[in-house]
Amino acid sequence: MNSNVAAPERTSAAPVVWWRRILPSVSMVVLVIVGALIPALRNPGFYYWDDTAAVATGVWQRIPDALLSGRVPFLELDMWRGGNLIAEAATGMWNPVMTGLMFLTHPVDDLNIAMTVCKIALFVIAALGVYRLARGYGANRWMAALAGTALALSGWAIFIDGTSWINGTAIMAFTPWAWWGIHRAMRRGWTPWSIVVAVALGYLLTSVGNPYGLLTIAIMYVAIAVEMIVTHRARGLWWLVATGAVTLALSIVVYLPFLMTSSVGFRANSGIFNDEFMAVNLSNILGMSTPSYFPYIRMFGLAWIESPAVYLTWFVLPLIPWLRWRMPGAHVRGLTGVFVFGGLFLMLTLGPSQFFMFRWPARLIPFVYLAVIVAFAVLASRGFASGRIAVRSTVSIGIVLLGAWQAASDLPHLFEWHLFSILATVALGTVFVIWCRGSFARAFAILAVPLLLFVGMQSMMTRGNVNVADYNLPTSRAALVEGIGERYEGVTVQVANPMAGEFQRTPDGDWQDMLVGTQFAIAGVDAVNSYSGVGFTELDSVMCMTYNGSTCPALWQALWERPEGGPAILADLLGAHTIVLKNGFVADPVTPEGWNIQEQTDRVTVYVRDAPIPEGRVTWSDATIVEDRMVGSTGEDVRFEAAGNDSSVIFGRLAWPGYHATIDGQSVPVETGPAGLLEVQIPDGVTTGTLELRFTPPGLWVGAACAGVGLAALVVLILVRSRQRSKA
Repeated sequence: MNSNVAAPERTSAAPVVWWRRILPSVSMVVLVIVGALIPALRNPGFYYWDDTAAVATGVWQRIPDALLSGRVPFLELDMWRGGNLIAEAATGMWNPVMTGLMFLTHPVDDLNIAMTVCKIALFVIAALGVYRLARGYGANRWMAALAGTALALSGWAIFIDGTSWINGTAIMAFTPWAWWGIHRAMRRGWTPWSIVVAVALGYLLTSVGNPYGLLTIAIMYVAIAVEMIVTHRARGLWWLVATGAVTLALSIVVYLPFLMTSSVGFRANSGIFNDEFMAVNLSNILGMSTPSYFPYIRMFGLAWIESPAVYLTWFVLPLIPWLRWRMPGAHVRGLTGVFVFGGLFLMLTLGPSQFFMFRWPARLIPFVYLAVIVAFAVLASRGFASGRIAVRSTVSIGIVLLGAWQAASDLPHLFEWHLFSILATVALGTVFVIWCRGSFARAFAILAVPLLLFVGMQSMMTRGNVNVADYNLPTSRAALVEGIGERYEGVTVQVANPMAGEFQRTPDGDWQDMLVGTQFAIAGVDAVNSYSGVGFTELDSVMCMTYNGSTCPALWQALWERPEGGPAILADLLGAHTIVLKNGFVADPVTPEGWNIQEQTDRVTVYVRDAPIPEGRVTWSDATIVEDRMVGSTGEDVRFEAAGNDSSVIFGRLAWPGYHATIDGQSVPVETGPAGLLEVQIPDGVTTGTLELRFTPPGLWVGAACAGVGLAALVVLILVRSRQRSKA
């Protein structure tokens, strides 16, 4: 074998042609797009899966809908428990890139295509971020492009977050950019413009609204701080702290409403415990280079994750013997941030299954792999070792066989795929050693292009994240509006469990008459059933409603009874106008008085109230309601008369924190009434007046003030640093 296997790139005084500069990154983007499309060729609904279909799509449709209609979508009353979008936090409404993707794809009627475009765009953003980060740590263009391609097409990115959890995809997209921004500012001596870039990119990460974004950027800052100390840049720590403080100040408004609202829902109580759910061990991580390895990690539905969740890329571990590990001390110290970031995330990944608001440590695998692939790119950029070929080849083959044995031990029935994985990896490794002589471009080709082969293989092994729900929902927004939205009027309650085995989850099955999650919002139905990441415990308990809006059969009877402390039956207090009951879900249902059957299909029976739909949302009062009208999207004015002692008004809306009420200008208390509905007490002695109800998200103005302080602090930092540099 030639002794110069992928030696370092030669330097030359001649300028590099512009297209040679962009060819690595362009090649990376092309491979990422093609690789991301491969799973969708086998399963067109690959990216329209689980929470993406049932939750994210409705939110991503509603936010641009609201903004285009001239309202701010902090609270969408018709989405009920899922409508407190500002409290949900992880909606992306504060993130300009995610909001831009929402508007970009909003005109697309096919929701599957819209979400697929958004996810692939995030994959590309992630790849470009890894490319910039690796370049910042010293990797050459081709190896940086290899790193970006590998992470974007890794198992967790495509088959777990990619199919189901778009917020996870977004976090991974912005993490390398935020890291690059901070690292770049440190390397450039905290110039004014580099500080602005670091803050902006850090905000992109935190404004996703996923708490893991805060965890990630916190560890990022710790890693950079350690790197600064080790590389003798400790004098700049003040600027690191100041930049982090500004980023945090700008992000408070994203998370504070969630923290001040969570007490009413199921996020109120968290702790530290371990039940081994989505918990990872070190042997799982060592399967990162085995494409056929489906780790035996406990997850939803099955005893193991039936996806290549821990796969990073086929070449990282087998090429370890070929890397040039001897580096100058200064170069090793320059990678301190990578080591610290990866090490801390490895500890958390191997940690308990619940750590306060952070749960399911397997979700942290991509962050460990980010550090691994960046370190690999930097080492690979020094060229590959050439001596002791027999020993290195033996070790590489041993690594491949060990990974295959691990995969076969967990799932021996996939023997054919394990064998294919072994043969393909060994063959590709042999071609790499023989062919990639003195050219990083050829190294990129033989290492990166086969990633498409392995994504294709994995797509044949699994249709997607089969551990979670494949709702198989309709994809046409227009069809949803026509088939559901134009049929169900007023406040609608669905009595059904779409997760039950007898439910036909197909567009031509039960989805013709029923929906789940936030899909009712797409159809334009004022539905109590909705997905919520926060929940509303009192309503959920009375209606036996789960996170995605599914109910139990007992809800039918509960609708016609008074909830605890309620002055009327639940259906009346909700202001329900339409009840959609799945046939056979309840034994012998009787049409209640004041209701009639509007239609009956093979799947549902639809009950409609005889009374007309009211203008406002008052559903009960022992005062005489003279007028009830909506003000804006969340406000309401109610004129009343003949109120007596202990009079109250109950509204068909949830008592989210943030409501305030006045009667003729005097504040009156707002309470959580029966079933979690909003109730306002009319003071004794007040017989007439106008009740004005308004909503302001809790913590909004505090968060806005913090953002203002953060922006002002950023300006001060820029001015101070500019003055310091001008004097230098």
